Amino acid sequence: MELDLSQIYTCPSCRMETPHYLLARREDRVGIACARCQTVSLVDAEQLETHQAWWEDELRQILSSLDDEHRFDEDH
Repeated sequence: MELDLSQIYTCPSCRMETPHYLLARREDRVGIACARCQTVSLVDAEQLETHQAWWEDELRQILSSLDDEHRFDEDH
C-alpha cells in the first residue's frame, strides 16, 4: 500500500493540526494516520477535503498578506 502525506487534519488524539497519511479510501470514508502521533482515524472523505481546502485557503491568505507587506516596505 502506498502512503500519501498530503492532508492536514485535526488529530483526535494529539489535538494538533498535522499532516496525515492517507491509508485507504472506501466509498465516502478515508483511513488516515497522524504524522505526529500515528493515531489512525476513519473520517468522512468530504469532511477531510473541506478541511484541507480551508487550510489551503488560509495559507494563500497568509502568503498574500506577506507579499503585500513586502511590497508596502519597498514603496516606503
